[in-house]
Amino acid sequence: MAAQNSAPPVYKVDTGGRKLVALTFDDGPDPLYTKQILDVLSKYHVKATFFVIGRNARLHPELLFSEIAQGHKVENHTTTHPDLPQCSREEVAREITETDKIIRDLTHRPPHYFRPPKKLFNQAILDVAAHNGYKTVLWSVCVENRSCKTPEEMALRVINRAEPGIIILAHDGNLDRSKTVAALPIIINAYQEAGYTFVTLDELLAAGQ
Repeated sequence: MAAQNSAPPVYKVDTGGRKLVALTFDDGPDPLYTKQILDVLSKYHVKATFFVIGRNARLHPELLFSEIAQGHKVENHTTTHPDLPQCSREEVAREITETDKIIRDLTHRPPHYFRPPKKLFNQAILDVAAHNGYKTVLWSVCVENRSCKTPEEMALRVINRAEPGIIILAHDGNLDRSKTVAALPIIINAYQEAGYTFVTLDELLAAGQ
C-alpha cells in the first residue's frame, strides 16, 4: 500500500540566507552533451546532480561512472520518460523501480530523489515515489526557455533569478543542448562572483534542515 498524502515536491530550500544553490540536469546521459557538461563542471569546480533516464543510463554506463567519479550525484528520472499521469500506478512504480535498480547496479549507490518528466505529476505519483523511498524534487528556474534564443539570454534569465536555496534545472540530453553547454559557464561564473556556492541536491536539502 503506497503512503498517502506524501509530502509536496521540493522547489527550493530555505537555507537561512546561506548562498547555496543546486545545479541539476535532466534527460541524460548523452554521449555528446553530458561529456561536454562534465568538462564545464570540472573546469569551474562545480558539483551537480544528474536525474538520469534509465534507458539512457543502460546505453551509456561509462557516463554514470564519470559523474560519480567527479563527485556528482545520480538520481531518478524514470526509465522511458513517459507522461506519468497517463500511466497506471503499476506502470509508474515500474518506471521508478527499474531505474532505481539500474542506478544501484551501475554506481553501487542508492538514489534518493525523483523528478517526474516534464513536471507532470499528481498525488498518486508522489505517493508511489514516496512508497519506494523517494523525495520528489522539481526546480526553481530552468536554463532552457522558449523566450530565450541565445546562450546569453538563457544565462541572463537564470542569473536574474539568483537567490539562496534555488534549484536550477538544465538538460544534458534528449535534444540539441549546445546552447545549454554554452550558457553554463556564464551562469556559473556570475553566481560564483556573487558569492554563491554550487552544491549537490542532498547538500542543499541538508542545509535546510
